[in-house]
Amino acid sequence: MTFNPDWQRLYQQMCDWRAAIHRYPELSHQETATTEYIVQQLSTFPALQITRPAPTGVVVRLKGAHPGRTIAFRADIDALPVTEKTGLPFQSIRPGLMHACGHDMHTAMLMGAASMLADCQQRLKGELLFIFQRGEEMSPGGAKELVESGALQGVGMFFALHVLPALACGTIALKRGIATANRDTFNIRLQGKGGHSSMPHLLVDPCVAAAETLLALQTIVSREVNPRDSAVLSVCSLVCGDGTTAAIPDDARLCGTNRTFSVSVRRQLKQAITRIVQGVALAHRCDAEVIFDDWDYSAIVNDEGLCDIAADVIRHLVGESGLRLEPEPMCVGEDFSEYQALAPVCFAWLGVGSGQGEQPALHNAHFNPRQEAMLLGLKYYVELARRLVMS
Repeated sequence: MTFNPDWQRLYQQMCDWRAAIHRYPELSHQETATTEYIVQQLSTFPALQITRPAPTGVVVRLKGAHPGRTIAFRADIDALPVTEKTGLPFQSIRPGLMHACGHDMHTAMLMGAASMLADCQQRLKGELLFIFQRGEEMSPGGAKELVESGALQGVGMFFALHVLPALACGTIALKRGIATANRDTFNIRLQGKGGHSSMPHLLVDPCVAAAETLLALQTIVSREVNPRDSAVLSVCSLVCGDGTTAAIPDDARLCGTNRTFSVSVRRQLKQAITRIVQGVALAHRCDAEVIFDDWDYSAIVNDEGLCDIAADVIRHLVGESGLRLEPEPMCVGEDFSEYQALAPVCFAWLGVGSGQGEQPALHNAHFNPRQEAMLLGLKYYVELARRLVMS
């Protein structure tokens, strides 16, 4: 089949879409304007059937003229509570909100793939689904509800790309098998008894208990987890008091995440956190509460067969030098793992870095990926579709 798309025109269109989405970021499960924008833009392509199985987010179907398999591509659409400091012409105009994880690029790339492949409907053998998923950044995530909704029944395989600034632009990385970590989010509350700072003997100081708790939690991975296993425990926030210098507060709150690669270590960390928090609280005469999110993200396990297909596509697009086969999984959590309940999955990393020096990381206020990488992302999706569902 001859394929002669106007790649430069499509790239410019993706840049325009990305700028519009980036300028108006929305938090997880609040992506109302983003959803409306996607619907508005893709409604101009008659071949695309747009459905909304969740309050926000979109599932777009492209049914081919001939019978065949069904494959799905996924992009996440939510942003983060980060104050942007990039200085881009299309910088976020919403204070405290930013597309600091590249979801604006994910969305623009998938919109590009949907718009282009819509013109190939008569050549399709089967069906393509383009999933614009809400709420990836906040558990339980948006993938779980889509899986449970029945909207994705019949899909035979799922693919997704995620941008990564540590990878040079022009490369795509794959990890066979376990590709990401299990993630568990915890919230800790230490209840003391506040009062005037000049009379600590009459109080129960949660600040001291919180400080000791934070340090004690760091011993779990270093002193309880087998060195042959991998785990990360990060306390990401400690809130105790309101800045007053003469009053000890009533309580302190900590929150963070665990990241593990096995069920046994996952269970071990949760048990150890609970034990340590309760023990430290008891030593400081505080009451303690430890709450883990009811549902958090399991590891993505990339299918070997789909990885073979993806690797061949990457080699075709950028040669052997552009393919990175990673020996170890990433420690991130990703709810793309939910789609494993329905069919095999393949999750890959798209390089958006300069390849020179340290780059601002994901979730950083200065995160500024090279958007020319979107063209490679678009070609990746289109080539997968061409090989899997086109005659």
